[in-house]
Amino acid sequence: MNNPIYSTVYQTIRFAAIMLACVSASNAYAQEIPSYKLATAYKTNTVGNPLSPWMLCADPTAVEYNGRLYVYGTNDQQEYNTTKNASNNTYGKITQLVVFSSEDLVNWTHHGVIDVKSVCTWCWASWAPSVTSRVESDGKTHFYMYFTNGASGIGVMTATNPLGPWTDPIKKALIDGSTQGRGTQSNIIDPGVAVDENGVGWLTFGGGDPNNKGSVLIPGNARIVKLAKNMYSFSTKDIIEIPAPYHFEANELNIVNGKFIFSYSSSWSGRSDSDWSKYKSDNAEKKVTAAKPSICSIAYMISEDPLNKDSWKYMGDVLPNPSNFGYPGGNNHSHFQKFGNNWYMIYHTQWLAKKMGFSGGYRNISMNKMTVNETTGVLTKVSMSDSGAPALTNTLNPYEWVPAETMANCAGVTTEAYSTRGNTVIANIDAGDWTLIRNVQFGEEGADSIQVKTVTGSGQLLVFLDRTTGTPVGVIDIPTGRPLTKAALSKTVTGKHNVFFVWSKASKIKFDSWRVFHPEVSEGIEEQTLSDSPSMGRGIYNLSGQRIDKLQKGMNIIDGKKVLVR
Repeated sequence: MNNPIYSTVYQTIRFAAIMLACVSASNAYAQEIPSYKLATAYKTNTVGNPLSPWMLCADPTAVEYNGRLYVYGTNDQQEYNTTKNASNNTYGKITQLVVFSSEDLVNWTHHGVIDVKSVCTWCWASWAPSVTSRVESDGKTHFYMYFTNGASGIGVMTATNPLGPWTDPIKKALIDGSTQGRGTQSNIIDPGVAVDENGVGWLTFGGGDPNNKGSVLIPGNARIVKLAKNMYSFSTKDIIEIPAPYHFEANELNIVNGKFIFSYSSSWSGRSDSDWSKYKSDNAEKKVTAAKPSICSIAYMISEDPLNKDSWKYMGDVLPNPSNFGYPGGNNHSHFQKFGNNWYMIYHTQWLAKKMGFSGGYRNISMNKMTVNETTGVLTKVSMSDSGAPALTNTLNPYEWVPAETMANCAGVTTEAYSTRGNTVIANIDAGDWTLIRNVQFGEEGADSIQVKTVTGSGQLLVFLDRTTGTPVGVIDIPTGRPLTKAALSKTVTGKHNVFFVWSKASKIKFDSWRVFHPEVSEGIEEQTLSDSPSMGRGIYNLSGQRIDKLQKGMNIIDGKKVLVR
């Protein structure tokens, strides 16, 4: 080497880079890993249902916003935690809604709960939500959340973000026993909201056993109302009955190409073949060919003139009771939602409670793909299954902060609220507990280090790829009082993987988020081989081909190789 400055600098850099690489490669294995017993999950790692692998929740509704699907539901977990499972789920302790969201439909972020009672101080319960959104004159997307206050009324909250903050625009029930124009209803429950192509809001509600003017066949409790422009008032003349056969509860409304699709849960009452024959005869002009709804199934009707009672046509079942698919029998509640180019049926079962070893009506939210004929409004019957919705092509980006509560599965842990609205942390962590994130895309350049953000406590976190056995690719020792901890991975991880975070040690620690990093340039230098090396001698050159005496910040050429000095 002709240039002594170049020779000294270059050799020093090469030595430092080699030593750093050796230290990084051995770092993950230098720490002692204590023995632990891996916790057992309730769901398997390859299925999508239930959406939450640990939380009891029900009565789903959903809205899409900025490429994410937000799913809300009744917080059965609140009732379970309050009663300590000493009684069946009466819903009497539930004053919160749960919120989850996902981009890929396999990894779901738990955003915590909406404390409805603190927003709508007049209410005493919050069940069976229904949400919609609309861009308003201020240019913002506004969200409108309707909910059941016990069996006595419907409330409404508004927000400009799907995670809130939520406000009560009218400080009272939107619909209750004093509302004129409802006629006779047994229960004022289960709102179902939708916005049509003209931006007009519509709301369905009502349920229960036949009212004093109804029958088992036509209980007479289903209603639809055209909402005012503000979405939280209406004219009493704009309420009509939907003559839904064997109607009971779980009202939902979708509007597809001008067709109003009203879905609902049918009752537990027995069905009479003669009654059904008479129903079809009385509605001969509608040419009803569908069989009568099965017990406690989700059935649906279609109309193009929703305030005309006689325009509603019964179409049949779309979602039989969970008991038809091997799940515990129970009530039925669903919402169907378009996300991207596909339609999905979101519903609840009691699968998770059964896996946890108890019963009592505690439910979990699940989702499967469905088929909707957008021209006719006809729905193809959906089968419930553990498999869930297929993963979308979206792959999780680990180079940005990923909430630890974003997961496809877990064992042993739960979540709890932390810091900002809509943020939770992984909590109740013991040795052997774990979380799974599916389809993490590390890319071609890959990652060679990881950083985690934790809250309180201490622990040791192991990073596994695709399985929880063998040697971890990362070992992260987290001391008490260190909120950010960074560690090297044992190799550069490239491509797509399922990532398991397994706790080998845990002492009062809570896990907030994580991210990985592309390989860093040793000592601020990155070396690349030139494909077309300029005809120049050994030494240091700039990109113009001029020989220089020392390395400059930016790109240099050393012996025909590009070297980036940062």
